[in-house]
Amino acid sequence: MTLSSPARNGLTIRPARRLSTLSHVQIASLWFALFTQWMTVVPVLVPAQVAEMLGHNAALKEAVAGSVIACGAFVAMVVAPLAGALSDRCSAKHGRRRPFLITGVFGTSAALLWLASFNGAGSVWLYTLAFLHLQFWWNWAAGPYAGLVPDVVPKQQANRASAWLNVMTVLGTITGNVVLVALYSPGHLYPTVATFIAIMLLCLWLTISGSREPTPAGFRERFELFAFVRSFYLDPRLHQNFYWVLVTRLFGNMGIWSIFTFLLYYLQDVIGIRHPTGLLNGLLGVGVVLAIPASLLGARLADQHGVVPVVRLTSWIMAGAAIGFVLLALYPNLWLVITVGLVFCAAYGSYQAVDWALALQVLPDGASSGKDMGIWQVSMVLPQILGPAATGWMLSWVKSFAGAGPAYVAAFVVAAGWFVLAASLVSRIRIARSSSC
Repeated sequence: MTLSSPARNGLTIRPARRLSTLSHVQIASLWFALFTQWMTVVPVLVPAQVAEMLGHNAALKEAVAGSVIACGAFVAMVVAPLAGALSDRCSAKHGRRRPFLITGVFGTSAALLWLASFNGAGSVWLYTLAFLHLQFWWNWAAGPYAGLVPDVVPKQQANRASAWLNVMTVLGTITGNVVLVALYSPGHLYPTVATFIAIMLLCLWLTISGSREPTPAGFRERFELFAFVRSFYLDPRLHQNFYWVLVTRLFGNMGIWSIFTFLLYYLQDVIGIRHPTGLLNGLLGVGVVLAIPASLLGARLADQHGVVPVVRLTSWIMAGAAIGFVLLALYPNLWLVITVGLVFCAAYGSYQAVDWALALQVLPDGASSGKDMGIWQVSMVLPQILGPAATGWMLSWVKSFAGAGPAYVAAFVVAAGWFVLAASLVSRIRIARSSSC
């Protein structure tokens, strides 16, 4: 492939046609495949494999698992906007995003096989390197994919596209957890990984066949490194809404990943579940099923009242759920943990239903959507660095002198604080109401 400047310097951006429901499903299919992995590998498989390598009673298992995930998220934070920006300038014959999607999927397949080779033993350092390799290829595809959506979806259908992406998020999470329940056993990851790879290859084909990307123009300017680097700076005075979306999304995801990453250990060490993997898989599975009607309700509320109020409301609900986990750390009760977890999942589903729509409405420049959506991805990825690492080390430190209960009280109080910040600051975003199709 060759690289050029974005649309105005050599890429013809064709007006997007109105999309059918089938087209929305096809475009969103790759997101389904990615979420079958993201919501199983990160919150379940990595903590489980780290615990197998260190020992289930190891004092530093939270700190090590959080640090491994944080290192991988740092790679993601760099690769997603970089790959998105490179795809903006790509002039491949069949579409500027396609080469990145294909290489990203095949790279991810190889990385998953490497991760599966750690059968309950091995070096934590080498395991971390394998996870970094996986994160690189995940985001080599995810950054350009985020730019593909505004390339091929008409602006007036942004809410609908966002809803379908959330449906695929939910269905992908369900599918990933079903695969784990059916195929996973400690030290035997290959059946699970083979299934993930097969799903991903099928979804890649569906997305490519359903996406009519803009075609390159005949004229292309020379690629200049300085201009490329400078393009990552966006003037905050001109793009205030975009920056507020980044900030509030970052705070919300700080709360989410401060909770998700350690639910497995919370169930084991605080609630007293001897084999928490199956329970967590089931809880996440039921939770995302509940998130489907919640996301449809969120999309309807966004049409009636706007996207920002829905984001604010769901952030407050997730803050309340985090406080519920705090109280349950003091007075453990399995059924109440399940109830609070389901409330959290429902609120998260509604939040996700409008997440993409909010981003698509504040994009600084449609011609550089890959770069801008890659930067937007950072607000999801950076919390995966800060949240797991900071919370993991705090948990291990507090546990060393106060025990598991007080440690998780402190962790979830902090998580609730992140949601409160997100709910408070999202009102700074100013978006004109418009009709959606």
